[in-house]
Amino acid sequence: MMNRHAALTRQWSGLERAAGPLLWPFLALLALLLPSYYGAASGLWKLEEHAYAPLLTALSFGLIYYRLRAVRLLPDAGIPWLGLVLLSMGLAAYVVGRSQRVELLELGAVIPIMAGVLAVLGGQAALRAMRFPLLFLLFSLPYPGWVVDYLTSPLKELLSIGAEQVLYAAGYPIARSGVVLGLGPYRLLVADACSGLHSLLFLSALGLLYLHITGNRSALHRSILVLALVPIALLANFLRVLILLLLTYHFGDAVGQSFWHDLTGLVLFVSAFAVLSGLDGVLSLCARGRSAGFKEASASGARAPQAGPNSLRSLVLSLALLGAVVCTAMLTPTQPLAAKRPVPDLSAGIPKRLGDWSMENNALIALVSPELQASVQRIYSQTVNRIYVNGNGERIMLAIAYGGDQLGNELQVHRPEYCYQAQGFALTDLRDGYISTASGDLPVRRLVARQGGRIEPITYWMTVGDEATLPGIQRKFAQLRYGLKGQIADGMLIRISSLGGDAEQAFGLHEAFVADLRNALPQELGFIVARPPSESGRVP
Repeated sequence: MMNRHAALTRQWSGLERAAGPLLWPFLALLALLLPSYYGAASGLWKLEEHAYAPLLTALSFGLIYYRLRAVRLLPDAGIPWLGLVLLSMGLAAYVVGRSQRVELLELGAVIPIMAGVLAVLGGQAALRAMRFPLLFLLFSLPYPGWVVDYLTSPLKELLSIGAEQVLYAAGYPIARSGVVLGLGPYRLLVADACSGLHSLLFLSALGLLYLHITGNRSALHRSILVLALVPIALLANFLRVLILLLLTYHFGDAVGQSFWHDLTGLVLFVSAFAVLSGLDGVLSLCARGRSAGFKEASASGARAPQAGPNSLRSLVLSLALLGAVVCTAMLTPTQPLAAKRPVPDLSAGIPKRLGDWSMENNALIALVSPELQASVQRIYSQTVNRIYVNGNGERIMLAIAYGGDQLGNELQVHRPEYCYQAQGFALTDLRDGYISTASGDLPVRRLVARQGGRIEPITYWMTVGDEATLPGIQRKFAQLRYGLKGQIADGMLIRISSLGGDAEQAFGLHEAFVADLRNALPQELGFIVARPPSESGRVP
């Protein structure tokens, strides 16, 4: 046992002498980044829309490792001001993102952190050598839902229209309502994962990697290949949608949603990349050959001589990285507000009669698909769906969802922008405004959902802790205000809607209902902290 311990000690000492001052920054960087990537692998990357992210992340770090063999880390690279700026910005973003569960900020901060480490250890020359692997990480980041939603909506619409026209011309009994396709006895939704955006990101990343590692090309050659990535990805997804529709129609929904769903995606990815490679070959023949190999690596691929960075600089760098780990732990909220105050009982607390409005018994609100309803029930601890009718026979649909943890982004799944579009509704007339109440102006978002002959004007708002807020940056800042105080805020989403084509009349009806709702629940639903009109900046 003593001999084994001595042997391990000698091996570690040899490793430390070989790595020199690089060992401790490397270990500190691992301590900083491993929890983030473990968390992504345990949660974010399990979602279908982010399934490509681990592969792109692994490719990025593989490129970084390969490039390190040809990078000289000089001890006299000068005062690394650029590295210090990048490192400071990256660590600050990482601490906030990691502690407050802002995944884009947390994973995106890896890029400036690693860029800063390289610049501190090797100067601008090392940073230039690593620019492609670091920028390649951009393709693996989880971008905000509103960005994905904004880009996927027209792509889903385009795919749905194309599939309808092709199958109708082929004699199939198909009809379309938004992005919902009725094919024979089946109703099929073109989901976000089939929209082409994620395929476009993945294929674009692989295409750029292919261009990077396979040699020099003319500017025209590169431009043609880059521009071809978009139509190739869209065509691949269009063919995939067609194949899945035909499989479902001829063999049943169980077959269309089985392993064939994933297999068609894999086959079409490979086919799309083969088309890109074939186009590259044709262009290369036209250009009479092309050069091969990494553009920036040496011809032999041999390791460049390492002078080694300054030991003091490496020590300071290691302490900075470990300091970020400590700061993250200190800033991570641990006090749920829901544990400190009574949790509202929505079913019992919301009256069945609100002014002139009374709850309609045995009313059905057939709006949410079973899959989406299961997701809502998983992340919300309470949901209430009711229909109220007034003396004039006008009806209001009220939906309230409460969650005890508002720190992340998943609780936005019930937002109309996601909930309605996921079921094939088209959204129009989206605008933000305020509703006047006795305690001030309540910030609300208004929009109109359309599907076939159903037209549904919607008014909704959210709460974070005691604050009424709108989704997006305003809600994120509210989360951060609580989170940076160590508190995990609870919150709700309150949605009011009605049926009818006159949106302005419907929104006026919503305001009247909100007034009665506020009178019945003055301490709930964000009414108590509605901003006074003088401070709200309300625009008539």
